[in-house]
Amino acid sequence: MSKLVASPGQSPDFNPQGIQTVQVRDLGQVPPGMGSSDDEIDLREVWRALRRRKKLVGVTAAAVIGLAGLVTVYQRVFRPVYQGSFVLLITDPISTEGGGSHAAAGFNNTMFEQLARNTTSNDIPTLIEVLQSPLLLGPIARRFDLDENSLANRITISSGGEKRKEAEGVLNVSLTGRDPEQDEAVLKALSTAYLQAALQQRQQRLADGLAFLNKQAPALQAKTDQIQSEVAAFRRQHSLLEPSAEGGALKEREAGMAAQVLDLQAGRNRLLKVRQEIANGTLTARGFQEAIGGMGNGTTAGGGVQGLTISDVDQSLLQQLLKVETELAEARSKYNPDSSMVQGLEARLNQLKPLLRKNQLEAVDAALSLNAGRLATARAQEQELNAQFLKQPALIKQYEALQTRLTIAQENLAGLVSARENFQLEIAQRSVPWRVIDPPEINPNPIKPSVPRNLALGAMLGLVAGAGAGLLRDRMDHVFHHAGEVKDELGLPLLGHVPYVSFFQGVREDKRFMLNELDSQTLPVSDPQQKQEAGYQRFFYQEAFRNLFTSLRFLNSDRPLRSISLTSSLPTEGKSLVNSLLAKTLSEMGQRVLLIDADMRKPQLHTRLGLNNLRGLSNLLSDEAPAWRDALQQVEGYEGWSVITAGRRPPDPARLLSSGRMHQLVQDLEASGEFDLILFDTPPVLGLADAALVAEHCDGLMLLVSLDRVDRGLPREAVNRIRSSGAPLLGIVTNAIKPERQGASAYGYGQYGYGNYGYGYGYGYGGYCYAAYDPAAAYAHYAEAEPEGGDTAGVSRQQRRVTAAPKAPSSLRERVAQRRRQLMRWLDN
Repeated sequence: MSKLVASPGQSPDFNPQGIQTVQVRDLGQVPPGMGSSDDEIDLREVWRALRRRKKLVGVTAAAVIGLAGLVTVYQRVFRPVYQGSFVLLITDPISTEGGGSHAAAGFNNTMFEQLARNTTSNDIPTLIEVLQSPLLLGPIARRFDLDENSLANRITISSGGEKRKEAEGVLNVSLTGRDPEQDEAVLKALSTAYLQAALQQRQQRLADGLAFLNKQAPALQAKTDQIQSEVAAFRRQHSLLEPSAEGGALKEREAGMAAQVLDLQAGRNRLLKVRQEIANGTLTARGFQEAIGGMGNGTTAGGGVQGLTISDVDQSLLQQLLKVETELAEARSKYNPDSSMVQGLEARLNQLKPLLRKNQLEAVDAALSLNAGRLATARAQEQELNAQFLKQPALIKQYEALQTRLTIAQENLAGLVSARENFQLEIAQRSVPWRVIDPPEINPNPIKPSVPRNLALGAMLGLVAGAGAGLLRDRMDHVFHHAGEVKDELGLPLLGHVPYVSFFQGVREDKRFMLNELDSQTLPVSDPQQKQEAGYQRFFYQEAFRNLFTSLRFLNSDRPLRSISLTSSLPTEGKSLVNSLLAKTLSEMGQRVLLIDADMRKPQLHTRLGLNNLRGLSNLLSDEAPAWRDALQQVEGYEGWSVITAGRRPPDPARLLSSGRMHQLVQDLEASGEFDLILFDTPPVLGLADAALVAEHCDGLMLLVSLDRVDRGLPREAVNRIRSSGAPLLGIVTNAIKPERQGASAYGYGQYGYGNYGYGYGYGYGGYCYAAYDPAAAYAHYAEAEPEGGDTAGVSRQQRRVTAAPKAPSSLRERVAQRRRQLMRWLDN
């Protein structure tokens, strides 16, 4: 047999020749729970899956948590892990290495010490790698007969203190192990080895640094001597000691000479003004005396420049002129202007003035000539001083560059000498650079396993494992397990639930004539308990179909349902059997029932009811169709139960079912008034158009869903197909294939006090698996050859059987398998 169950969301798309398929149109909005996109995860579906598998989730989680607890207890008792540690101080927290307080050579001293010590950066990760290297751990491992790699893996070194993580000058060294005594000895050996290694490293670094300083000393001394020689040559070449000081002196002399030039220029301007006044005759003798008074008597005119000196002759003329002017003034006050005294004094005055003016002009011209010479000399000196000063900046720059180089070379040399002395002193001291600030000690309490951590981790892993196991089991067992799931999943009315009846197992495969066995007063079993159980099962299925009929009656109170078709998602879900049992139950209740086999591709009703199939529905729908009463067959022993079999297989069943003759036939049957209910047995709705075509002529369609068989996605798709065809969907009928554990179904009928038989989840009708669905499987099922002929007279007695009591397992393997199946059933339920 083929596997006929599709994965969720898939639909059959195989279209072999001669088979008409249903054309699905856009359905618009899909009801909740009826479908989901393949590209998205439906969290509600995941939650429902976890709820369905809550037992498996709980058992798996409990098992993982229990296992984690057992492992924790075992490790805690038999394999505990202890931890010990000690703390190293690797830097001086008060002063930095190489720091000096000497102002003269502090910077260079620090620089040369850093270069010599090679401690310009504190590389903690590299230090940790060195401390965990075989170079240091090898001797300790050999001493305690340990493996170097395993010892290194047990050692953990980290920087930072307990209170301040940024304290990189502190190293925490921890060791884990299972032997506290040996681990404590290893810790002490580690602390001693680390201190000794630090001392050796320090001594080696100091020795290397001293060698480096000794190597650099000759070059620094030679460089200092060379720069000193260059300074001396510069002084000899330019005949100076300090260019800056001498440049300042030149600038002062140039400023003094500029002041002298200004004084001479001012004196010359004054002399020119005096001469102009003398030439114009506006300067009186007294005014001349006052004007040149500052220049006479040996004083300097114009700020130190020798002015005009009045000789004795000039003084006498001036005195005479002043005397005559005085006498003239007195005479004019006493005498008339025409008097001889006044005129004589005026004549005398006129004689003295030209002579005095001439002498004055000669004196002023002589002073101007002297001033011009001195002014030219001062200006020439000023220019010479300026030219000398302009040469000084370049010399100062060269000199200062030489002095800077010399200063740096001298400071470097002094710093090198100081660093070398410090290195020699430290080498002589041999002090340990590291200190153990927390001694080696082993914690008496084990650190591993951590009970809270393991239990928390076990709980998390348990939940994850439980959810994973539940989802995996639900994916591998992606079927409905009870009627309540179907109702909640599809959102449709649950019309009825057919319980598990072991008697019907293998009815389809064996082609059994079941009515003959059902009607037998004495079942072919010898065990009284099995007879009692068979009676219980007969009661259960009868009550189930009576409830189904009750549901159908109350579906439409205005207009009773006259014609109903029953279909399923896949073949072999038990449609023919359910139809037969429903018709049988209704006939026993006094109802007039007509059962029509509309599955003309592979009919089953005539075999189940022991009828011939020479004339049936295909004949009624063909061109030479007889009257429908001619095709009626009465089921023996049931007065109100009539059957129209499928008839001969037509070449195109879909064409006949969609014809007007089919519609007319249904109307004639309903209008005849001979039947209270007409039941149609149809092929599955997925992949074939027959069910939808039959439903168009009926009052409603019921969808049969087999529990524990079909994939959950197939009934959803079947509902979508039915709705897309426009057929009225009345509801769903669930069908069980396995016995149900007591109290497992929310929609069962209870126990009625009849022993251990509840209402399970269906019965098996073939080898169809729900793990995967091949779209062509439905067609392949109907492509199988059906034996021609209409009756079941050739069926042998060996094909008619009643399921005997289950055989008790004999071997250990069978008992284990049985227990495993029981456990899985319990978990699934």
